[in-house]
Amino acid sequence: MRASLVCGARGTGIGTLHESGGYRLMRPRSDHGFEGVIVNTGGGMVGGDKVQIAVRAEAGTQGIITSQSAERVYRALDSNDTQVDVRLNVADGAALAWLPQGTILFDRARLTRRMNVDLAADARFVAGEMLVFGRTASGETMTAGALRDHWRITRGGKLIYADSVRIEGDIQAQLARPGIAGGAYVAGVLMAVLPGAVDLLGPVRERLEKAACRVAASAWDDMLILRGLADRLEPLAQVFASVAPLLMGRPLPRVWSV
Repeated sequence: MRASLVCGARGTGIGTLHESGGYRLMRPRSDHGFEGVIVNTGGGMVGGDKVQIAVRAEAGTQGIITSQSAERVYRALDSNDTQVDVRLNVADGAALAWLPQGTILFDRARLTRRMNVDLAADARFVAGEMLVFGRTASGETMTAGALRDHWRITRGGKLIYADSVRIEGDIQAQLARPGIAGGAYVAGVLMAVLPGAVDLLGPVRERLEKAACRVAASAWDDMLILRGLADRLEPLAQVFASVAPLLMGRPLPRVWSV
């Protein structure tokens, strides 16, 4: 799926849109600006699936891209990974938020995901991702499988953020290690790259004081990063729902329900 956001007479809208496979981009009406909701009509992903999503926010546009619900990565029947490639480009003076509602890894799922973000020097960007290891709501844990998650963000042509996570084999034992997840089954990161991000650290930390999960935030050089660990998706999603509007300067899409 490929999409571009452009400025029009009524604000930000779709310039070009190419949909393929089972992925569609819905555009619900909103009083707060453009919202794009990604829908996977197939209901989930399996081993061997290759998903490519590219979004370009042209100069001066403002928008949020989210998902209808948490994505599901089902058990792989062989060693073939589910591959997801996300490429986001945010032009001069544009603001883009990437806030899907999480990814659930079923037992023995295998996921390789690459997130590449290219920001203009004065672009504004907010992103959040939550990973759930196992169907925790059903009491199922992820005992085996693989996750390879790679993030790269450039700003004005310079690399400002790089993060790679690789967990494979006995997932449950690795998540139990204090240096990885300390027994948590849900992990998430919420970040903002924008002017004045450091000034938001105090208000963000105030909103974390009553969090029902383990969370921490730090900020430097126009970047703020929040990381969290939880036993269930809901407590971490509630943190995202509290902090993300502060970072974006607008409410979350109505499709978000926590």
